[in-house]
Amino acid sequence: MSRLLAALVALPALAVSQAQAQDPAPRGRTNEFSMNLQVIGSKDYAFDGGATARNDGGAGVSLSIARALNDHFAIGAEVAWSAFNFRAGVAPGAGNGAARFESEGDAENLALRLHATWYLLSRPTTPFLTAGVGVIFFDAELDESPPANACWIYPWYGQVCGPTTPENTLTRLSYTAGVGLHTDLPHDWGFLRLLVGGEWIHFSEASSPVGYVQVRADFGVRF
Repeated sequence: MSRLLAALVALPALAVSQAQAQDPAPRGRTNEFSMNLQVIGSKDYAFDGGATARNDGGAGVSLSIARALNDHFAIGAEVAWSAFNFRAGVAPGAGNGAARFESEGDAENLALRLHATWYLLSRPTTPFLTAGVGVIFFDAELDESPPANACWIYPWYGQVCGPTTPENTLTRLSYTAGVGLHTDLPHDWGFLRLLVGGEWIHFSEASSPVGYVQVRADFGVRF
């Protein structure tokens, strides 16, 4: 058992050393395609009017294509889908004397964005910085309807008057930034990137930043 554990621990280091040992293929003027898996961290949010939300964490996937202009700089585009569970505190709105109520729900995001990446070294293994901006389609579904036909202040949606919770999809700007490590795999098997960063969504209804930490793994090929 101890030999097996030692072998498992040694595998990542061996892969990196093999990638570094091979002749570094120039990154410049090549294309990259990757599938990216991410985990979303939990976060509390506050909104104008007393509404609140608690992001309990989630996951997502994205597809990305990029063009390396040289060994250090690449630009590209991606489409990303993610979802997380949340708990919401809905506050009474104008003319509503009822008490606030609590609810739970699921939020789904579909984002289209442009991104830029700066590789610090012109080697198969290098740290990198990345940032992106785009549009996100945000859909939050609350599990419970309001207890009265009145005006209520919801997280993300602001004040809505009526007997049911809002169900429309919101379109907002989103921003991303992160830092990570890129390594080319041996024998032209592609590349692996590990990234820690964040995504922020612009909500004028929010009184605190709406965003979350992301931990992401990218698996891709260069052509």
